[in-house]
Amino acid sequence: MRFVLVHGGYHGAWCWEKLTPHLKKMGHDAVAIDLPGCGERLDEPATFSAWRCALREVIDHGDVLVGHSMGGFAISLGADEVPEKVARLIYLSAAVPAEGKTMSAATDENVANEWPETVGLAYEDFLEVVDVPNQGPCVRLSRQDAANTLFYHDCTPEDQDWAWERLTPLPLALTSEVFRLPRFWNAPIPRDFIVTSDDHSHSAALDNAFMRRLGIATAFSIVSSHSPFMSRPEETATVLNACARGVLH
Repeated sequence: MRFVLVHGGYHGAWCWEKLTPHLKKMGHDAVAIDLPGCGERLDEPATFSAWRCALREVIDHGDVLVGHSMGGFAISLGADEVPEKVARLIYLSAAVPAEGKTMSAATDENVANEWPETVGLAYEDFLEVVDVPNQGPCVRLSRQDAANTLFYHDCTPEDQDWAWERLTPLPLALTSEVFRLPRFWNAPIPRDFIVTSDDHSHSAALDNAFMRRLGIATAFSIVSSHSPFMSRPEETATVLNACARGVLH
């Protein structure tokens, strides 16, 4: 079985580095990708069309798509693009699109407004808009302590530093696009959701809303921050393996 691993906002394919060896020990193949506008593809225009193309090029028959955080939007686009190839979708503390709405509307616009209270800083003190060549306006995390609080509070200091050095700005152009997923909603693709129960990036209520949108009522759970692939890689691989085997269905 092959897992296609899709990162979240500010991240890239690098974030799965600690996880993939554990999947391979279980006999699985795994490929981690950078979405256009992210990671090593930061200079490529970030659009839903570009994301669809990137996923279409990598997805093979029988693949299990894993999306983390913003990557949930991406795997939904991938499943809409080539539903006949996708064996399963796994949303790892991940966002789920809403038909006819933007990313912000789909994630509840109040989520970002909760971050200042979580971090203990004013919004403008840890996030800033920067202009990136070939990309345009992007939002960038400007303080590592904020990133640690939101994403990595249970990771080692060494892993926190490692991640901070690799974060890239998030293109704002993506936030104005509207989701149109005519084949995704009715495709007979099994879907799982994994809750990270010590997650500081968003509330459990939002996870529940995402699960309702997917039409599922049960979820796997990992006691971790928003980044279990870094803080609990072996456990995360075990849960992904359980999802792929369909143990909740």
